Amino acid sequence: MTPRARGRSTRRTVREDVIAVHDQLSETLVRLWVDGWARTRGHEAVHEGGMHTVGPRDGDAGSETILYRWSEDELRRASASVTDAPHHLLTLISAVDETPPDLESCGDLDLISDQERLMVTDMALQDVENPITPDSCTVARESFDRWTLLSVIQEGRVVARGRMAIVDSCAVLDRIYTASSHRRQGLGTYVTRALLAIAHEQDVETGLLMATGRGVDLYENLGWTPLADVRVLGAAGARNRRRPSHAQIDEELG
Repeated sequence: MTPRARGRSTRRTVREDVIAVHDQLSETLVRLWVDGWARTRGHEAVHEGGMHTVGPRDGDAGSETILYRWSEDELRRASASVTDAPHHLLTLISAVDETPPDLESCGDLDLISDQERLMVTDMALQDVENPITPDSCTVARESFDRWTLLSVIQEGRVVARGRMAIVDSCAVLDRIYTASSHRRQGLGTYVTRALLAIAHEQDVETGLLMATGRGVDLYENLGWTPLADVRVLGAAGARNRRRPSHAQIDEELG
């Protein structure tokens, strides 16, 4: 592989620059992530100030309100909409160096998750060339409506998978997942690098993804930086309709 840039001092400088840009354009980055995350799922995103609503195009259950730098009125309205619709979720995004939001302002909503992190990378630091395909595996790449699905296949079974959408000059990665029987073999790293190599086929500057708590260390080792803490809330008593993370897939691979 031939990286576009190497060196510890260069990487740290670029990371500092990315964080500085986030301070100025953080609302833009959140919106880019929302649009990319919605696109890889075939959902529609509607933006209203700091409030973003994402849901299936057919109007079925499974919608979500995402808030960043919200007003008291926006938080009150979003919390009420979740209370009245148990299938709806509320996600609060706040910068890692900010004081955590007062969840008491969300009424009777339950905290579902506070382990996720929104992460960013400067694409100038990421490999341009495709990584080496894992032994005994083949790779399938499928293109859909403005997003790409990458699958790693072994003996006829999908053992790892990930999605990527390009929004403006940003690559949004989603649902990077490895089958439980094939974890700790580097497949998650491979899928991440392969998706970023595909992203380099276009003019991209920034990468975004939502990492689960156990995935943060992996992505930091791959040159990603945590930008924001993420808290997901839902109506009390609706546990059977909740997902543990924004990276959840519908079923076990294979």
